[in-house]
Amino acid sequence: MSLSRDEWFAALTFGVLLDADHLFALPRYVGDNGWAAVLNQSWDDGSGNTWKSLLHLPVGAFVVAPLSVGWRLLLPLSFWSVHVGLDYLQLELAEYNTAVETAILLGSVAGITLIGYRRWAELEEDPNFEKYVSHLRASGPSSMSRWARSIFSRSDST
Repeated sequence: MSLSRDEWFAALTFGVLLDADHLFALPRYVGDNGWAAVLNQSWDDGSGNTWKSLLHLPVGAFVVAPLSVGWRLLLPLSFWSVHVGLDYLQLELAEYNTAVETAILLGSVAGITLIGYRRWAELEEDPNFEKYVSHLRASGPSSMSRWARSIFSRSDST
């Protein structure tokens, strides 16, 4: 993705940092149920108190949509929609959570690895997976720092 710093901020805020609201409910939840309960599949402690803000519900569109219009960016609405959709999927599949989450994680890692390997193999004369792993070990730290620099030092294109 070729995003400006402002676009990265909006994407991370509405796609990832939206979950910061769980930190506000954590002390009450741990006080009522203990630290071991944090690892349970569901944080429903039966108290009736919600541990998610309204931004995790479809009604949150009434907050996010005007921000998207005001900022003239579709990113907040897009990333918020994906986040809410994944929350809904997680709730619907709660009884199968571990297996489904594991399958999604393994599929994502396999897909990313396959895409990276294919891109690397196009540049190599005699590609094989062992050479690719060696290449990743040698270039991993420098690639990550290059990626981070490109995100955080990019000038605004708007």
